Amino acid sequence: MMRKRIRITPEYVVYLCLWPLLMIMPVAIFYLRAKADMHMEFRWEEVFHIWKWFLLFLVCFFIHNFFLAPLLLQKRWKAYFPFTLSLLFIFIVISGLMHEPGPMGHNGPPRLTNKEARITDSFERQKRPFSDVFLRPMVPVNVLILISLLGLNLGVKLYFKSERDRANLQQLEKEKMFLQLQYLKFQINPHFFMNTLNNIQVLIDMDAEAAKASLRELSVMMRFVLYEGDKDMVSLKKDVGFLRNYIKLMQLRYTDSLTVTVDIPDSLPDISLPPLIFPTFVENAFKHGVSYTQRSFITVMIDVDEGKLLFCCLNSKPNQAEQQRLATQDCGVGLTNVKRRLDLIYGDSYSLKIEEKNTSYKVLLCLPIKNFPIVNNATRI
Repeated sequence: MMRKRIRITPEYVVYLCLWPLLMIMPVAIFYLRAKADMHMEFRWEEVFHIWKWFLLFLVCFFIHNFFLAPLLLQKRWKAYFPFTLSLLFIFIVISGLMHEPGPMGHNGPPRLTNKEARITDSFERQKRPFSDVFLRPMVPVNVLILISLLGLNLGVKLYFKSERDRANLQQLEKEKMFLQLQYLKFQINPHFFMNTLNNIQVLIDMDAEAAKASLRELSVMMRFVLYEGDKDMVSLKKDVGFLRNYIKLMQLRYTDSLTVTVDIPDSLPDISLPPLIFPTFVENAFKHGVSYTQRSFITVMIDVDEGKLLFCCLNSKPNQAEQQRLATQDCGVGLTNVKRRLDLIYGDSYSLKIEEKNTSYKVLLCLPIKNFPIVNNATRI
């Protein structure tokens, strides 16, 4: 059974330093007091009494850190404030009860230990109304301390969240620059142009109209890469249009032994998504899923269902010998870069499943539909 690794983040390092320091402080203070004043003695009862309060603060801090603060970071205000106020109320009640003057005698270490004092104290507590719990002199001080600790917790969380967001933004910018370079290479890739133009040249003698259509598709595809490929978000309809043209041009390179099925609805919602995500998976399907000795297939499906965009690419797998040969080919942008890009944009809100079997390879991508703004940041030439 594998053990789950616990990741110690810088945020928790701060807490691991803070709370042991707070626990050591009363020991150091009482020890130095006993050293400075010969009439005072170091008593562990006093330390344990303060540690009892620290334990209460720690429990409240733990509840706020792991259960309440995440609500605020998710902007769930209506849930955060009622639960936090409930936590403060429970703390006030417990704090008032713990400040009962009894064997502690003015909240200090035990002084009265005889049976009569305990009975008298119990009788006096029963006579006081429960509302007095909120009027104990140290309750407001303890509440202020707790609010300060919760505020410190929020401050630390917001600071490290801003640092993570800044790091993700910088990484996303690096990924964007890297992808732009990859797309630029794709535009001027001599192999792509050579293969495509050679196929179109053959079509000119065989089917002039098909050759003209292929040239139009190539022009539209290059225009999309040039003007839309460096945007943060593009229209789903434009991205799917690019994908259709890309598949048609790639099919020109293969014989009838390859069956390509495209199942994409004609009417698509007006949503936006990162550009050129889908062609990466289709490119890998053509490069690594087509056999020259046996029949092959590639199936591409896109659908929108219940607020999610579903993409599926299913392709056949060649025999073992061809797989070893294809494995040496260049994989282009690659799945690793696509995964990293999706992680930076969508975080944990998307899912990518890859199923590899003996005869097939399947990619299933599920993206949440969000109203991302489409920013026109491309430079027109």
